[in-house]
Amino acid sequence: MKILLEDTIPFGTDYLNSVGEVETYAWQSLVPEMLRDVDILALRSTTKVTPELLTKANKLKFVTTATAGTNHLDKIHLDKVGIAHSSAAGCNAVAVAEYVLSVLLHAQKAQKLDLYNATVGIVGAGNVGTALSRILTAVGIEHCLYDPPLQQALAGTGKTKHNGQSFVDLAQIAQCDVISLHVPFIKGGDYPTYQMIDQTFLEALTPDQLLINACRGEVIDEEALLNLLQQEQTPTVVLDVFDNEPAINTALFDHVWFVTPHIAGHSVEGKVRGTQMIYEQICEVVGTAPNKALSDFLEKTNPIKAALNSPEATRLSVDDLIAVFHNVYDIAIDDEITRNAFALTSGHDETPDAHIANTFSALRKQYRVRRECSAYALHLPQNTSKQIQNTFTELGFQVSLV
Repeated sequence: MKILLEDTIPFGTDYLNSVGEVETYAWQSLVPEMLRDVDILALRSTTKVTPELLTKANKLKFVTTATAGTNHLDKIHLDKVGIAHSSAAGCNAVAVAEYVLSVLLHAQKAQKLDLYNATVGIVGAGNVGTALSRILTAVGIEHCLYDPPLQQALAGTGKTKHNGQSFVDLAQIAQCDVISLHVPFIKGGDYPTYQMIDQTFLEALTPDQLLINACRGEVIDEEALLNLLQQEQTPTVVLDVFDNEPAINTALFDHVWFVTPHIAGHSVEGKVRGTQMIYEQICEVVGTAPNKALSDFLEKTNPIKAALNSPEATRLSVDDLIAVFHNVYDIAIDDEITRNAFALTSGHDETPDAHIANTFSALRKQYRVRRECSAYALHLPQNTSKQIQNTFTELGFQVSLV
């Protein structure tokens, strides 16, 4: 069984070398001839699977992507030619949810909102939206969900809530203090998401609201957003995704609070979890039992020792949460890295558009090491209340009292 593997998949060869004959191809170098006599293709979102790419694929039976998104796969054509396909849906859900939490904690520090008295509207209750809902529940932040297709599917089973949370309509989401977007990019069908956050929606937002987009740039009408942000008294906006990636419109940078290059889900755990998922899929296709686990490939981290201000309280204070969580992930670091990278406009031979596209791609490919809460042992004071211990445990930490 010949497996062709994109070389950016973490530990891909280590996972798959016992499953079949593994060959790798360099990032963004795949051409049709390389698929001749290949049985399985494993890739990331940097490779687009099109009818043209598959013209020489004479034996290909399975295509899988080690990413949550699948917009780079022409699934209609794959179905048409009888090639099975899959993805690592949900692999980066926790990382994206932690990205949003980092934003919320910065908003608290900047006095943009009172976190324990705010309501977060989650648009899209799939893997990421559900992970975010769990984190917000653990911390005790009020939130609601908007996901019409999921709501309809659950209604058919007699359920009216998801993860214990109620569904609301988009008009109610628009009234929330924070609006966080977590839907796939869908241009047609019954539930399109293309520019669902349109000019009308945007113009109704107030300066007291926070809008976060960590799903797909096309979900927001970007032109309308830029026009709005160039005015006075606008909402606070955080963008991880953009139209036309990687050739993005950097004019937005001057008007958004935090900006990052589509890395919300780029934790070490998220990436390796994606490899684990496609490894298990390929094992099933080949007919062999998987014998490798995520823990085989993740390096141990140094523990975090937390000096809490209010360890005996029955509720974790926001200040204590900030002090601990920003040791794990602080979006301000990625914002600074991103802005500095794009500010370097000299010393290259590229056109401005090519420079923007190459900078965006390089930032994603060379992203720093970032771990999730689950990677850390958290040492709390002996007198820490059970309630606070439980909160940190639900966030994923390995909690102990010292």
